[in-house]
Amino acid sequence: MRFLALETDVDKIKHAFCHTGECEVLFTRYHGFSFIFSILRDIIITLIFIGIGIAGYLFQWHMGWLGLTLFFLWMLFSGFHVVKAYIDWKFDFIFVTTDKIIIVDQTAFFRREIHPIHFENVGSVSTTTQLWGLFPLGQLSFRLKEGLGGGDITLSFVPNAGKVASQISDAVTRYQREH
Repeated sequence: MRFLALETDVDKIKHAFCHTGECEVLFTRYHGFSFIFSILRDIIITLIFIGIGIAGYLFQWHMGWLGLTLFFLWMLFSGFHVVKAYIDWKFDFIFVTTDKIIIVDQTAFFRREIHPIHFENVGSVSTTTQLWGLFPLGQLSFRLKEGLGGGDITLSFVPNAGKVASQISDAVTRYQREH
C-alpha cells in the first residue's frame, strides 16, 4: 500500500530496482533497538505524564480534563515523533542483488530516499560493533570509490552486521570478477 511517500509493500520497491537477470542476495531490516533508542526521550515524557495522571487521581483532580490535557500534550511532544520513529524503523531496509546494494530510508509519510549503489562504485565494506558487542547488531559502512561520489555511508543498528558485511563483500567480489 502506498500513502503519500510511504510505500509499505517492500516487494514493489524490490521489483522497481531489480532488473532482468538480477537475483536477490540479501534482504535485512534494522534492529529493534533503532526504534527503542530513537524514542527514549518519548518514553521518559510518557512516564512523566503517567506520573502526573496518577498524582491527579490521588489528589482527586478532575480526571476528564486532566486526561484530555495530558493526551494532547503527549501527542504534541511525543506522539508524532513515536509514529515517525516507528515508520523509520519498520519500513527501512537494505536490499542486495547480484549487481547493486539498495538502501531504502522511508522517514514518515512525506519523505523517502532510495540509494542504489552499484557494485562498481563500492570500494570496501566494513563493520563496527555497537553497544559493546552485547547484542547481535552493529554499524555497516560502505566506502565508495573516489571520483564516483566518494565518501562513506554508515548504517547503524544493522542486525548481524558482520554476516551482512561478509555477504555483501562476497557479492561485490563475485561481481568484480565477472566484469
